[in-house]
Amino acid sequence: MKANVDMKRILLSIVAIMLTVCSATSAEDKRPGAVTIEKRSVSYEAALRVAQEAMATAKKSNTDVAVVVVDSAGIPLVLLRADNATEQFVTGATRKAWTSVNFRNSTRAILEDIKKNKEDDSQLVYARNALFLMGGVPLKDGDVIIGGVGVAGSVNGLEDDRFARRAADSFTEMLKKKSK
Repeated sequence: MKANVDMKRILLSIVAIMLTVCSATSAEDKRPGAVTIEKRSVSYEAALRVAQEAMATAKKSNTDVAVVVVDSAGIPLVLLRADNATEQFVTGATRKAWTSVNFRNSTRAILEDIKKNKEDDSQLVYARNALFLMGGVPLKDGDVIIGGVGVAGSVNGLEDDRFARRAADSFTEMLKKKSK
């Protein structure tokens, strides 16, 4: 009988120690200086659908463009280009998508801010991969930027911007369908 009581005390002590360790670990994970972080990013499948939407929208306007969709780090996931799209379009679309992710805004909004000259934007020319032309739009899940789409090749930036925005809207529609 005494052995059972001692065994129960030992087991209860072990459980108490484990609970203390687990609660300390979970509290530690929430403190600054965590060892790892979690990031969300657009999937390849969704990126492909976004790029296809931009291409289809451009095709309806008889415009040859290149479309690039990047992940949350600005790294290309998908590149599509029309038969007559040049290397300049590919480079432009890539840099617009990268800019929208890394500057956390559409390239149209960034360009408008630059034109207003409210800030000292003289350093922006040193942002190596950035391209401050219309046609780059971030992909968001709520307030979190999880990718970006860039379109290049239209005669004017307003068209690139329209195609990219339509593609970004299609991504938002995908998210809404997924949550239902």
